[in-house]
Formats: sequence, structure tokens, C-alpha cells
Amino acid sequence: MSSDQRWRLLRPTFSIIFLFFLPHNLTFGLCFSTDALALMKFKERIERDPFGALMNWGELSHCSWSGVVCSHDGRVVILNLRDLSLQGTIAPELGNLTHLKSLILRNNSFSGIVPEEVTELQELEILDLYENNFGQPFLFGRRLLQTSPPGRNPGFDAAPPLPSPPPSPTEEEEVPIDFPFFLPPPTASQSPPRIKRANPPTESQANTPNPPPVFPPPAQSPPTQLSGVPHAGNKKSSQKTYIIVGVLVGVVSVMVVLVIFFLLWNQKVKMIKPWGATESSSQLQEVAITDIPKLKLSELEAACEDFSNIIGSTSSDATIYKGTLSTGSEIAVLAVASGSLQDWLVDHETQFQEKIQRLSQVNHKNFLNVIGYCHEDEPFNRMLVFEYAPNGSLFEHLHDQDAEHLDWPMRMRIVMGIAYCVEHMHNLNPKPISHTNLNSSSIYLATDYAAKVSDFTFLSSTPVDPMTNVVSFGTLLQEIITGKIPDPDSLLHDETNPVADPTLESFQEEVMEKMWEVVKECLNQKMEMKEVVVKLRDITGITAEAALPSRSPAWWAELEIISTEV
Repeated sequence: MSSDQRWRLLRPTFSIIFLFFLPHNLTFGLCFSTDALALMKFKERIERDPFGALMNWGELSHCSWSGVVCSHDGRVVILNLRDLSLQGTIAPELGNLTHLKSLILRNNSFSGIVPEEVTELQELEILDLYENNFGQPFLFGRRLLQTSPPGRNPGFDAAPPLPSPPPSPTEEEEVPIDFPFFLPPPTASQSPPRIKRANPPTESQANTPNPPPVFPPPAQSPPTQLSGVPHAGNKKSSQKTYIIVGVLVGVVSVMVVLVIFFLLWNQKVKMIKPWGATESSSQLQEVAITDIPKLKLSELEAACEDFSNIIGSTSSDATIYKGTLSTGSEIAVLAVASGSLQDWLVDHETQFQEKIQRLSQVNHKNFLNVIGYCHEDEPFNRMLVFEYAPNGSLFEHLHDQDAEHLDWPMRMRIVMGIAYCVEHMHNLNPKPISHTNLNSSSIYLATDYAAKVSDFTFLSSTPVDPMTNVVSFGTLLQEIITGKIPDPDSLLHDETNPVADPTLESFQEEVMEKMWEVVKECLNQKMEMKEVVVKLRDITGITAEAALPSRSPAWWAELEIISTEV
């Protein structure tokens, strides 16, 4: 059977399975965008975060953020930020979390009003706002449940009480109610409201009329069903059966997809023939690159104003453009200068794809991360899209008189950001990555002047020995301390005394002397990068978290790219 005949037989099955999984993927992408944006709007209203609880809010996966719990399809169902001393107001955008079941903000310093968009969430079951600074009574509408008499308590006004339930027989068993909305607790002299559940009647009580039952408030979820109720076990068994069947169907579907993929891939490998070194890459089949969105040329043309805003070039004859996405997020676009597909060799294409894969593995906030790429043959274009660092390069700030001056604390934070990032690259699994050209021109500065290590070499070059990075880091550290470009032809000798940058108004002389010892050990290749980081952290006291940018623009740019794809 020929390959074309096999494909015609397998294509209908593959298409059906693809359509089966497509709605779920689309739903996940849409909910990711909506829920993540709502949470970021909530974070923008936070005026004070003394414990840094929301520090990791801004990474790509919102389900990994502190206090956030998601369902299997990525929808936010729980937001628990209690006891964190957060100060600010509640953003009405939380009303976009349409699957939110539990919102717990107890024991913080929120003020203002509770937006109706939040209180009217259809799925919301628990709303705990106790111990805050809200100055107005809560109007929960249909979802208001009152559990205490009127009175003041820290944070807000209590609602008026409901009428007391009629007295219950002494022989009845009391079962506490778990209310979904937490309001002020009762006073010491009062016990929590309880729902009565009658015991089975005795023979002497068989003919005696029972008192009317006491029901919970209308908004409360129904009480747990007793085991003695008929058909309760049958319903649970039916639910378990549906779950088991659903799991089995999912497993079988995944196995079918894997088998089909294996057959197609195996057939494709047999059809590909080796290429000569001089052949054009027009014969290449585009390889799917995981985790990095593919962008259209038209999208990047619009963002970069028809590629008119050139901000730099590289030694590999590539041009760097600045662009702005529709949300205002800024990006840097690295474009190859090759004019046609015929000039783009097979080896170039392989290196291009390897470069994207390697850059995507770094994923560090002190690294200028790649967030997309463009791969089109007609018209020919190969581009990499990076996050944008607005404060220029470290080289400019050290040697350009018109650039903003970097004081001693800023330089120490930049040093630690570079060190933590390079150490991270050296420790990647399964394959460590070394920077191809570590110098002050490859270090960019974020909005708060945190270091952003870049790698604008367009193609994947020959692997670099990690010890070469250590020597380059020592040279870079020397340049940051002295403010002078090191002479590559001269080596640093032990008798050399440190000379600080004369533009520094003040610096810590003891710290500088210790860092100078690190410079000499790096240039003499006496330490690995992880040992360099340990020494520098002891000298400066700057942790990895303190060296990170306060807010990375990559997340917003990447979120918009993903939203556009969906």
C-alpha cells in the first residue's frame, strides 16, 4: 500500500479525533485569557502587599499563582488570600470569574465597597470578607445569609437578624449549619444557628403530631442526604459509573491519537531523504515548535509599523525592530537578513529551529525571553519575537554620558540578576545551556533596572564551554565595578588593585574589595558559576527574588499572543 493510500485511509479518523479535542482546547485558551486578565486587574487594585504574596502573579500559568485553584479546564474556582494583610479595593473585574465558587479575603485591609459583579456571581458559594475595612453594609441580594444579630464588628456593619426559629423538641438531634457566606460570628451568649433533624419516632409518639420542620435559609445548599434515603446508593453508583466510562473513553481516544500519530510519523520519516549541504531548505517540512506561538508576518508588520522602527543589529547580520501590540505591550523582533528561500540553506533552517527550542527552555525572569516566532516561505521571513527591555543596554549606561547613571546598589542588583540567570542556564535539564556572547552589550535593563540577559544571535552556534561563561562574567563584573571596557589582551594579575568607577558618588569599599577577589577567581577559572553565585550572594546579601524585575512585560505580551491565536 502506498503512502498516499495509507493517508487517505487514516485521514477521516484523525480528523474526527482532532475535532473531538478542539472545543476543549479553545475553551481552555479563552478561559485562560479571561480569568488571568481578571486576576491581574485585581492585583492592580492592591496598594500594599507586605509579605509579597502576589509576587508570582504574572507568570504564564495563572493556575500556579499563590492562592489560586483551577478546575481541570483552567477555570478559576477558588481564590483564597486570607491573613495576608493586603490593602486595596476589590476590582469589579473579579465578576468575570464566572466559575468562581469560593472567594476568601478574610483578615486583610480591603476597603471601599464590594462590587455587585462579585456578589452576583452565579457559581459563588463561599464569600468570606470578615476582618476588613469596608465602610458600608453588604447588599448581597438573593445570596444574603444572616447568621448573627445586629451589631458592630471590625470591618463592616452586620445585617439585621432573621426571626428566631420555633423551639424544637428536646429529643431531636442538632446538626450545625455550614453557611456558604461568612458574616460576623454570634456573641458569647449565643450558639450558632442549627437545623434540626428528627430521630425516628417511638411507638408512643406514633400518633402524636410532629412539630413543623425547620428549614435552612433559601440560599443555602441542600443538606447532605442521609444514608437511609431510598436510592441514594443507586445515584452514587450511577455517578461513579459515568466517571469510569468517561475516563475510559478519554484514555482510549488518547491511545488512538498516539497510534495514528506514530503511523503517520513513521511513514513520513521513510519518505524523507538525506539532503546535500548545498541544497535549499525549500524541501524542508516545517517542524512544529512546542510552547512558542507562531505569528503571521502581517501581525508583526502592524506591530512594528511596517518594520520602520529599527533599534539595532547583530553580528549575524540580523536586524532588531521595536514593536507594540494592540494592548500596548512592547516587543523586540529579530529578523534575518536573508532575501529569499533559495539563500536559506537546510543547515540554517535546522539551526533556526534549534535556536527557538533552546531559548524557550531558559524561561527565567532575568532572561530576555522569546515569546513567539514567524516562519513564512512566501514572502520569505524568519523572525524571533522577544519581550522588550525599555531602559536600553548595560553598555550604554556604563559608557554613554547621556545615559542615566547607575549607582552602586543598582549595579550590585544587576550583577546578581546576571549571575542567577547564567547559573540557571548552566543547571537546565536534560541539557545545560551556555550563553554564546556574554558581555555588557547583551545585558538589557527592565523598567526597574533589573538585569535582562539577551541572546540575539539568530542561529544556534557551536556550543560554548560553561567555563567560558565564567570568564566572561568575571570580565563583565570588572567592567561594572570600574566603568571601563576591559582590555582583552591583558590579564588581571593578583597584585592589581581595584579602582572604582570615578562617576560613582559613593560605594561600599569593603564589598568592592571582596567582589574584586571574585573577579580574579573567575578570570583564573577557579570556580563554577554556582560557586560564583554563592560567594556573591554572601557578599551583597541580594537574593534571587530581589534581583528579579518587579513586573515582567513578557507575560502581558505572551498572553495577548495566545489570546489572538485562540
